[in-house]
Formats: sequence, C-alpha cells, structure tokens
Amino acid sequence: MCGIIMLSGPNAAARLPECLNRLRHRGPDSLGTWSEGNLALGFARLAINGQGGVGHQPYRHGDLVGAINGEVYNHRKLKRRYRLASSECDTDVVLPLLARSGWRSIDDLDGFYSAVVLRPHTREAFCLRDQMGKKPLFVGRSSTEVFITSELKALDECEWFELLPRGVARVDLDTGRVVRVASHRQSIAEQDLATAFEQAVQKRMPSRALPVGVFLSGGLDSSLVAAFASRMRDDVTYFTLGNMEGPDRKAVDAVVSALGLVDVRAVPLPEPARIPALIRAVVYATESFNPSIVSNGLATYLLAQAAHDAGIKVVLTGEGADELFGGYHLFSEHDPWHEVRRRLIDDMQFTELRRLDMSCMAHGVEPRCPFLDRTVRTISDGLGFHDLYEGGENKVALRRGFEGMLPPEILHRRKTSFDVGSGIRGEVVRHLRRNGKSEREELRRVWRELFRFESSAPFFHSYPVFDAVIDRRGETHR
Repeated sequence: MCGIIMLSGPNAAARLPECLNRLRHRGPDSLGTWSEGNLALGFARLAINGQGGVGHQPYRHGDLVGAINGEVYNHRKLKRRYRLASSECDTDVVLPLLARSGWRSIDDLDGFYSAVVLRPHTREAFCLRDQMGKKPLFVGRSSTEVFITSELKALDECEWFELLPRGVARVDLDTGRVVRVASHRQSIAEQDLATAFEQAVQKRMPSRALPVGVFLSGGLDSSLVAAFASRMRDDVTYFTLGNMEGPDRKAVDAVVSALGLVDVRAVPLPEPARIPALIRAVVYATESFNPSIVSNGLATYLLAQAAHDAGIKVVLTGEGADELFGGYHLFSEHDPWHEVRRRLIDDMQFTELRRLDMSCMAHGVEPRCPFLDRTVRTISDGLGFHDLYEGGENKVALRRGFEGMLPPEILHRRKTSFDVGSGIRGEVVRHLRRNGKSEREELRRVWRELFRFESSAPFFHSYPVFDAVIDRRGETHR
C-alpha cells in the first residue's frame, strides 16, 4: 500500500528524493521524508485509513523514527488494550507498541506489513515483516550507501542485496549486516475454517466510505472471496480478465448467476500489438524475468489497471489458497506433500506474493488476501493429508467446508493457472517465442535493458518448485 526507502551514507539526504520518486507508484497520494546526519528515510503513501495529515509518515515516537507499509486490522483493539493514543490511522499504533512492549509486539499485530524503524543515536535499523512476507523489503549496498527499500528499482545499482526475513531483523547501518531478532509465534485458532475465513474477508474490507473490488477468475479461491464479499457489501465491483470464449469467463458467468453479482467488469485481452510494451512494463514492475511471474503478472497488471481506472484502491484476491490447501498437486500419501507445501509457502514472498504486490502496486492498488489471514494459516497448518487430497481432488478442506456456497461445477473445478484460464499466456508465449528463442531468454534480454543489476541473483528469475515445468510449458496446460 506504500513505498519505503532508507539510505545510510554521506549523500543520503541529497539522494533520497530521486530514489523515493521511483517508488511513487506505490504511494501516489503523498511523499514524506526525514533525515539526520547521513541517515534519510522516505515514504510514498497510498492513503486508505486517515485523511490529510493523519497517517503522514515517517512517524516519530520517542527515540524511534519509522515508516510502516501495510494494514493493522486490530489497531483499535490494541489502542484500547494498551491505552495508546487513538486515531483513524492503523499504522500509527506500531511505534508506540514497540516502545511499550518490545519486539514481541509483532505477535499482537494482525495484518500485513513491512516496516523500517530507526534508532538514529545507535545507528541501527529494525525491519519488520509479517509472517507471510506479503509486503517486500530488501536490504543491500550500492556504491555509496546501505539501503533498505520496498523495491530494488529505487536504486540505480547495488553491490549486493537480500530479502529481509519475516519477523524482526536488526540491520547495521554501516555494513548492512542483518541479524534476526524475533520470529512470529503461531496464533491460536479457536474457530472452524468457515468462520475464520468469513472473519478474514470482513477485516480486509475497507470502510464503507471507500470502494472495494474483487479479482474474480471463476476458480474456487476467488469465487469463495466473492461469495463472502457479496454478503457483506452490495457495492463491490468484480473484475475478470479474458474474452468470452475463455474457460475463466464461462466459470465467472456461473458464479455471477449463482451469487447474483451486479457490478461485474470484463477486462478484455490486449491486442497483440500491445503485448511487447505490456511485457516490458510487467518485467519492470515485478523485477523478474521468470516466465510464470511475467505472464501471471501481466494478468494481474491488467486487472489492477482496471481497478485503478475505476477509482478503487483496495481489492480482495484469492492468493494463498493453493499453497496453504494443496491446490497445485495431486499427491499420494507417500509423496513428500508436506515438504512441498512448506516450500511453496516459504517461497511465496518472492513468487506469487511478489507478482501480486508489484503488479498491483504499479497502479497504486492494494491487494488483500483473506486466505493469508493468520488464523486461516494456523488452521491450514493443522490439516492432514486426507484434508488436502482425497478421491482424485485436492483442496478437500475448502471443497467440504464451503459446500453449498458455490455451484458444484465451481466448488469442484480443477486448478487452472490464471494466465491460462484468462488466455493471456498464449499471447505472451507466442510473442516471446516468435524468434525461436525461449521465453526466459527473451525476458532476460528485456530485463537487462531495464536494470543495471547483475541478473544471476535467483530473486530475479527463480520459481524453485516449478522452474523445470515452467521452462517446458506451452500456451495451455498439458
């Protein structure tokens, strides 16, 4: 929902405005800066909670200076519990809570976030990321400074970088060395899955004063989000990508009819002449030349553009269900299903969540993911093999738990990749392979035209579990 850049070096204050402006797409509503000596912190704000000066960042509290990107859903409850100053802005609870209770305060925060908290007098930065790593945050060094940033494109160059760990990490502002300080403790689930998911959708709804959208593909996950969202508000706008003959559009029509959805906006596939420029824009947005991240990112990019054009800043999406509930595979009980699930969840922060966040934030649109709710995550972690895979189906817990909410053909619809179901993958594959080269080769060429970084870092091209499949893929599923 916002962009953060911190610089520590001799020209930090002078260089900050240029770097911050490169993150303006993440926070088009206002820019804020703070500097002292050779430290500078900048914040590009997408205003959702709090108007005018309320919520302006960077924040100051005692000896702490901070910038927080995200949403704290239980901020009012925390302010009452700890008798903190109250406002309509959710993120202004973070610094007072840290000052009062220390780094274990992250276990109180129900939401998604990345944050930089500075102690200037000790030359330390403490970086916070939520338990899923939904919001990106990197540390690294350029030729002139140590930096912490929401996106690497804020910098012209870097000698090295790394994705900051989830939880709390201390960063030495002279060297960039990272030490993990605290990890998240797992929350306790007191509800069943259906109740937890309903609450997860509810807490992600913005106030009635703000419009809200849902990205709807006609798959099980986004359709469940739409089913609950439509019960809670009658003014939701639903965005779907693809032409009339595509499999997703046919499934969407069934969902729309069953749920009685009203404001459903079809985003057509782009003309072939637009594909080269769109691919270039998505490579830049996602900082990736992985074919899957780019083609699925292009689908997300087009939906986010439509939401932005409709004046919508907040959208709900179905991301996370496949990773948490076993949606990508059909395993036998003796297969390494548990290890694959763990790896997919751990990798989300630089695969699907990176694609979702950066493709949406390129248009100043904040995606929210009910399936990534901490209670839903806890419930999913307690499921066994037969809760995920049985009778030739996966995501069994979802299909059983929400029986009757959706048409049977949607409740039991098999996984269709977003880019395939919408039809956008075919457009991308045909363009990238027009000269007989692989998708990855062509995308690497585009990436090198846009960035000066060394391209060998796995972050720029890797999707560990699926890379071998991605490099053999075609225009549709095999």
